Amino acid sequence: MNHFSLSKVTLATALLLCGQSAQANIDFFDPIDGYFDAGEYLAENAYGFLPVPSIITEPSVGTGLLLMGIFLHETPEQTELRQQVAKESVDGGAQLLTPGISAAGIGATDNGSKFGFLGHRETWKQDHIRYLVGGGYGDVNMNFYSQADFGQDLSLDLNMQGYGLMQKLQFRLFDSSVFLGVTQKFAQVDLASNKDTSLLPPELVDRLTDIIDLSPTVSSLGAVLQYDSLNNFFMPTSGYDYTLEYDWFNTAIGSDYDYQTIKATGINYWPLIKDVTLGVKLNYQTISSDVRLPIFTYPYIEMRGIPRNRYQGEAVSTGEVELMWRITPRWMVLSFVGAGLAGDSNSNMWDSDKQTAYGAGFRYTIARRYGLHMGVDVAKGPEDTAWYINVGTGF
Repeated sequence: MNHFSLSKVTLATALLLCGQSAQANIDFFDPIDGYFDAGEYLAENAYGFLPVPSIITEPSVGTGLLLMGIFLHETPEQTELRQQVAKESVDGGAQLLTPGISAAGIGATDNGSKFGFLGHRETWKQDHIRYLVGGGYGDVNMNFYSQADFGQDLSLDLNMQGYGLMQKLQFRLFDSSVFLGVTQKFAQVDLASNKDTSLLPPELVDRLTDIIDLSPTVSSLGAVLQYDSLNNFFMPTSGYDYTLEYDWFNTAIGSDYDYQTIKATGINYWPLIKDVTLGVKLNYQTISSDVRLPIFTYPYIEMRGIPRNRYQGEAVSTGEVELMWRITPRWMVLSFVGAGLAGDSNSNMWDSDKQTAYGAGFRYTIARRYGLHMGVDVAKGPEDTAWYINVGTGF
């Protein structure tokens, strides 16, 4: 669960250490309210970035450290406009167009996992064209719970080494909030069991061999339809984001397997009363194939408080509710609750056991002119209590 935060003092120190090329007159305290703020540093230092060291608390991979940098890209004209708006409004330039965003990071955990990644998001023509690209390499030890093979109580402890790449290109339809686009995904992974199989019964070894393709490659092309009216990319307080994505994996485009996936997500933000916002997220995923697929391809319940891959199936649905209260212009507290279902088919998903999680957290406005928030969430799930360091919303 890849989320991020820092205390004001620690973040100020990190920014000063990482920003040796920053201009001497850059102020880390907002002239409007006097609070610590990294907005001027990010906007006016050509090499400025937001360093995000984070403690990894994902139960499925153990405890570790993630070091990440977030870079924001704007033209001088965009920077000047955002600076002017920030002087005139408490919301700063948060309502302006989202700048280009790059992220790079490396991480490791105490179970021997290590990984690195790069990503970039860019928009053109006043947000009429959007492009997202990302890739990474990992050597990860992780437990998978295959409902079809083991039920939900036994796990398969796997080592996965490999790399992946994804791209998404979207076009706004006229001047509406509707986007139509294409996606591309590719992953090549070497799998191995972390358990000694020599003492297992032969029939179970054969079963594991069927489940573990030693070096699977998956490749897809897809289509995405999105309605996006959110008022801020990082931490929205009103609007809607409905996304429907279809991915087609086929041997004709380099995949070892033929299958299809469908993912539908609906995110809603409604202002209730002054400074209080209600957020609701609904998600549904399904995968269909005539053959057994690599275990990492199956969807799982993805929610704060529940380990990744803990509840997998061919059909998965989740629902989350979050209540956010801005107690000062800089500080926000929130609480959330969610539930999910995972089944080995669409029909029996609704008969499976419901998994619930709940928790609370806070956010601090770390860059007012961008509407960028950082904070911590603590969540209690069916088996674990975990905390997550977030940039932006927890959805």
